[in-house]
Amino acid sequence: MNRPAPTLYHRSIPLDPAVHRSRRIVPLEDYSIARELHAVFITATEFPQAALEFPIVFVETGRHDVAGRPVMASVALLGLSHGENLHVDGTRWDARYIPAYIRRYPFSTATMPGASGINVLVDEAWGGFSDQAGEPLFEADDAPAPALKRAMDFLERFELEAERTRAFCERVVMLGLLKEMKADATLPNGEKLSVDGFHTIDEDKLRALPDATVLELWRNGLLMLMQVHLMSIVNIRHLVNKKAARLAAKGLPDTAALRSNRK
Repeated sequence: MNRPAPTLYHRSIPLDPAVHRSRRIVPLEDYSIARELHAVFITATEFPQAALEFPIVFVETGRHDVAGRPVMASVALLGLSHGENLHVDGTRWDARYIPAYIRRYPFSTATMPGASGINVLVDEAWGGFSDQAGEPLFEADDAPAPALKRAMDFLERFELEAERTRAFCERVVMLGLLKEMKADATLPNGEKLSVDGFHTIDEDKLRALPDATVLELWRNGLLMLMQVHLMSIVNIRHLVNKKAARLAAKGLPDTAALRSNRK
């Protein structure tokens, strides 16, 4: 699980009214675009809802802070194997909650060289971005049309929450609360899976924090996020059951066992 996750985006380009004046957008309803996402970034504000469906864990981004500590990100696990999303069934999203990272598709943001502020990007490879169907993106005077305004508002809120989440992850790392975790699953066909490459909060280390630090974390809402994360880990069994159900649909027994290694 420590390989880079497949991405939703294939050809993201800056949205430009001079080039895309006639383009339209249809609502995202075909979630097969996410069928290879075994993990997806989750913002802090999503924790309470996402934790009801997915295990929320921490993964290394490949970057390090000025002190040499790994920069971590919070993600929701969607599958047990690289490139497998157990919450996509054909074109349907098979869960009550859809992460905001997916809901913002086909749009994203980036800072472009020589440009001020954040620029809106669009995945031009997506079939729902075309000249034929959906709502227009631009008005006749090249101003953003309602569909694009809604998307821009969502992107702005997403970036604000992503920044808050980065600060939360940084605080967790600075407090030294993380530990590596590994979950071993035995599937109905006898196949053994080892889900690793992620971190969880060490409850013993959390309980050992000074009272003043715990009070600070409680008052700024970070303690709640940590507790929600810890409760969400039980959803790894939910992933195993979904995997077993898929195998059972192919004529295999529908039982599976799970063992978590929290050393």
